[in-house]
Amino acid sequence: MEIKNLKTNPLNQNNYNINKQTPDQVGSLVVYPVNYTHENTLSCDGYVLLIEDYPLLYSVIGKKFNTGTEQATEFRIPDYNISGRFLQPSSSPATKKEAGLPNITGSVGVCGTGYTCTGAFYYLQKGSALSNSGEQDNVHGFDASRCSKIYGKSTTVQPPSQGVHVCIRYK
Repeated sequence: MEIKNLKTNPLNQNNYNINKQTPDQVGSLVVYPVNYTHENTLSCDGYVLLIEDYPLLYSVIGKKFNTGTEQATEFRIPDYNISGRFLQPSSSPATKKEAGLPNITGSVGVCGTGYTCTGAFYYLQKGSALSNSGEQDNVHGFDASRCSKIYGKSTTVQPPSQGVHVCIRYK
């Protein structure tokens, strides 16, 4: 179905103006479930390209992915397959965000009858000889999973994922 007689600029489903400069979807990403690169695409492996060889692609992405080592006549495509970064919709495309987790908090306190623990701290045992003086010390533990079950499930910040091969259209 084609919409006719529009009085405003044609918009795509995200309310952006339709790109009439590159009607063949130059600059769009193509995702494959296997390691495959179509003839109209380049693997997103951070290649440095000459602007004169890929003028349409350069007109779309410019130098947004340059690292500072490129010549004035060159530009770089994204390195999504190498960096392993997750792609996230954003109002500032091409901006990298570093990994992070929420803060972990807790406290250990003394009240009239003993110790109180909150958050990730917990009471481990009473009266063990830990110090060189032979005095009895109370032992407290720290376990972030007591605050949130997300902690301890991985050795890295890792949401559930599936690997794919990302390419960018150049013609």
